[in-house]
Amino acid sequence: MARSGRSSRFLIGGSTCCWVLLGLICLALADSAQVKERSPTILAGNTIQAVERLFNQVLYATIEDARQRLPALPANETIDRQYFEELDLVAGNEDYYSTAFYIFAWINSDLMYHKTPDKLLVEVLPGEKIAIRRFFAKVKPHLTKYLRLSRQDRSELVSNVTQLATETEDSLITTFLEFPQNLKSQLPELQLMDYTKLAQALVQGVASGIWTKA
Repeated sequence: MARSGRSSRFLIGGSTCCWVLLGLICLALADSAQVKERSPTILAGNTIQAVERLFNQVLYATIEDARQRLPALPANETIDRQYFEELDLVAGNEDYYSTAFYIFAWINSDLMYHKTPDKLLVEVLPGEKIAIRRFFAKVKPHLTKYLRLSRQDRSELVSNVTQLATETEDSLITTFLEFPQNLKSQLPELQLMDYTKLAQALVQGVASGIWTKA
């Protein structure tokens, strides 16, 4: 959809997608107030790196797939191409992937509105779901190894990840977006990078560049 339509719709506080991101932000702020800062152990640090790498692969693959499909779609059926161009200019790992996370949520916003997906989402969704299922399948061994070596029992977490590796419903997208925060809520020491960083900056009015005009 055109920038004047979809972009404003995405950022208005009453929109479902915005509330999803705001919910993640609120959870992050609440957890930060309850959990003291801690340096991850080597085991936790290695697990965090592995999970982040796999999570980031899904963000990157989906965004690149969407980027390649944009030229063939009418302007009023796509998000602004300049947001993809802006992503290429972002320096810093966390800044890059928090921007990618935001664009990923943006691409999937119709699902969060429970609306008929636009043409871009229709084209990227099948591959996106495959990538997310692979993510959960690949992340499971890292989590089970961590739980075994740290002598923790989170059988429900492992069971959920196992189920998600074969999930086909559209809810898989939202579950993926919520995964970093849900993981932290169950295993506070496995705190991934702040994927809501750009969303928080938008809410706080401190975003820069084209995001101030979104």
